[in-house]
Amino acid sequence: MDYITTANVLLWFLLALGFFLVFLSHWLVAASLFPEYVRECAEQYDRPLVVTLIGLLALVVPSALGAVLLNVLPAALKWVGLFFIFAPLLGGLLGTAGLARRIGCGLPAPGDRAQPWKQVLRGGTALALTFLLPLLGQLLAIPLVLSSGLGASLLTWSARRRAERTERAERTEPPLSGPAFPAAP
Repeated sequence: MDYITTANVLLWFLLALGFFLVFLSHWLVAASLFPEYVRECAEQYDRPLVVTLIGLLALVVPSALGAVLLNVLPAALKWVGLFFIFAPLLGGLLGTAGLARRIGCGLPAPGDRAQPWKQVLRGGTALALTFLLPLLGQLLAIPLVLSSGLGASLLTWSARRRAERTERAERTEPPLSGPAFPAAP
């Protein structure tokens, strides 16, 4: 039986603080490198249930495939399985920067227009603090938040692709110079 010692308390405290800082730093970096993408991800949270369900599906399938590949592939190709596991997680971190921004927009401050990253900092701090709840925070909140972030990221990426396709189609179509059909006599 482990006793409560200073070392055990410090271990769990520093692990929790490390997770908190890692999530927060990922969200701040994503918001600074891809501000428009993060803004669009934040807009996806108008439909949080749809976003989360899409993200759960998109997180579970590749992760299961990656776990199978880790067990089946030879040692030289295990990186393929790791890619299938970690690529959706990175997409989820990028999308949850939008959730952090969305939460931060609900906590307004006077300097938000000049420094929009502060919205992500405030929202990310509030969001990461929810992960500290024992068991529910680590086993339920983190996977749900990451899957919703993946869903927001996929929906944003899909909307951007659709917009690019329509923009490309509009550029390639010749403009109509007259009526589409000749007038009837």
